Amino acid sequence: MKPIAYKTTATATINGKDVADIIRMAADLAHSVLEELSVYRQRNDIVEDFKCEGEACEFLDMIGD
Repeated sequence: MKPIAYKTTATATINGKDVADIIRMAADLAHSVLEELSVYRQRNDIVEDFKCEGEACEFLDMIGD
């Protein structure tokens, strides 16, 4: 008996929005946070990093961005 060939696809959504789109939006937000805080720190001579900068970097690393 020959095996049955099949192909499946699935789309994951949250509140009707594609998860891939949500992840792209979150990545864009993380990049914006890093850019805005970088400018803020430079303008105000702040040396230390904010906690959310590290969290944004961890998220971007996790998704391979």
